[in-house]
Amino acid sequence: MSDLTNESTVYVIYVAATPEKVWEALTSSAFTMRYFFGRSVESDWREGSRWTLRMPDGRVDVKGVVREARRPHRLSVTWNVDWMEPRAPECLVTYEIEDTGNGAVRLTMTEEHPTAIPRAWLEGGRKGWPMILSGLKSLLETGKPLGLPTPMPPKAANNAPPKG
Repeated sequence: MSDLTNESTVYVIYVAATPEKVWEALTSSAFTMRYFFGRSVESDWREGSRWTLRMPDGRVDVKGVVREARRPHRLSVTWNVDWMEPRAPECLVTYEIEDTGNGAVRLTMTEEHPTAIPRAWLEGGRKGWPMILSGLKSLLETGKPLGLPTPMPPKAANNAPPKG
């Protein structure tokens, strides 16, 4: 049994908001800084453009390229964690924003791994994404962030690629 995986992660939430508000929450630092552990986003959100996610101290956390941008329904970006050693292969993060027609939006977030990664590396996203998406939902619905602590990355030993 291999310790490597191409497994995708998918989260679906429903948010009492318009597609435009959810798009803004995903692409505006005024929002991301309140629910995404203080991180700010930078991009013009056009296909082919670069995008950056910065930590509160200004260091780059994640960077990539906008692969698809159909405001306010679909945003797909490459995802390259800038600080992790060894470097994780690029993955693809896609947000699909569907208006349910009753004052709510179905938000589907998918994290795809075209290159196999150590299974343990999925742990960070699987801890972080539910917190991030719950924070987005809370902020849009109540105007208040959840105030959850920033999850810590796995121990260095878990970040090393398997030997052999």
